[in-house]
Amino acid sequence: MSLSNFPAQPTDSRVEGGRPGLTRPGIGACIHDGLRVGLRMSWRLSLVLVPAGLFVFLLDLIGLLAPVAALLDPVMALAGLPGEAALVFATGALITIYPAIGVMSSLSFSASEITVMALMILICHNLFVETAVQARVGSNPVRIVAVRVFTALVVGVVVGRLMGLEAAAGRSLSTEFQIGFPGWTPALAAFSSWFVGTAHTLLRIVTIVVLLMIGQRLLERSGVLRRVAQIFEPVVVLLGLPRSTAFLWIVGNTLGLTYGAAVILEERARGELSLEDADLLNHHLAVSHSLFEDTLLFVALGAGVVILIVPRLVAALCVVWLRRLTRTRTRTRPRTRSRARHQATGIPAHSAGSNLREDRP
Repeated sequence: MSLSNFPAQPTDSRVEGGRPGLTRPGIGACIHDGLRVGLRMSWRLSLVLVPAGLFVFLLDLIGLLAPVAALLDPVMALAGLPGEAALVFATGALITIYPAIGVMSSLSFSASEITVMALMILICHNLFVETAVQARVGSNPVRIVAVRVFTALVVGVVVGRLMGLEAAAGRSLSTEFQIGFPGWTPALAAFSSWFVGTAHTLLRIVTIVVLLMIGQRLLERSGVLRRVAQIFEPVVVLLGLPRSTAFLWIVGNTLGLTYGAAVILEERARGELSLEDADLLNHHLAVSHSLFEDTLLFVALGAGVVILIVPRLVAALCVVWLRRLTRTRTRTRPRTRSRARHQATGIPAHSAGSNLREDRP
């Protein structure tokens, strides 16, 4: 999920990648537009973050969060996380990053636990919306969901263990939990603490979002993204992607999956990107996208920035090369069977009119 899921209305003055023929706004206009859109996005984020955080706060206040989290302790224990982390992960995976941040900020986690949870959420979030976007590009939605969920769990377990996280012993279902209203005095004290913490989180997010929106417009104005694409071509090839996807890779990893998918669709419509290349790029972006916007939101909560970026790129590399391998084997298998069949019948393959079609992604 990216902040670009709340896109601003397009204007005639916006320059896309420095392409000629479009009016180039001044620096002042870029700053003004970025400030306006950043504040509007921040307001929309608060409408999601605050209610989600308040809901979790109330569950925790009356004691309902503890028994729910206890059921999920074994799952999160694999990554060295407490059971409450499962609620954070499920919120991000099924809804978006922002309610997950609200849930995370309403509970008590260490910096290492926040980092591992953030990494898992950054890989697997907003599945319904983002999968629909990628399916429109041409990828198999079931495969995309499976890749994101499985990769998030595996990466979470590996990184959690490498960071030395050790979850507390799982609580038994027979454990007695105290459920009920604790009284007005402790409730008001807890609410005051939650309110102050949430306000600080919102302030940090507003600052980051506004700066990101201004920076994005300045990059669009200068056309720097397309020029930098040439520099990143070797990196793209290492990641298992065609050189022609370098600019699209930069867009997806800077502006987010939504803007990335929009540019991919445009390239497909113009015939400059094949369906197979688009599918490979989709598999990469499914695991690693919006390396700046979404990442910095969790950095504001105390997560480690390097750990949030490097494992995603490594995981995306593995996913793409594995996809290339399985695709090659899928193509080779029917051709091998066809040759064997023709050899058995003595009929040449070309006379049977068997021009084998490449499998769609």
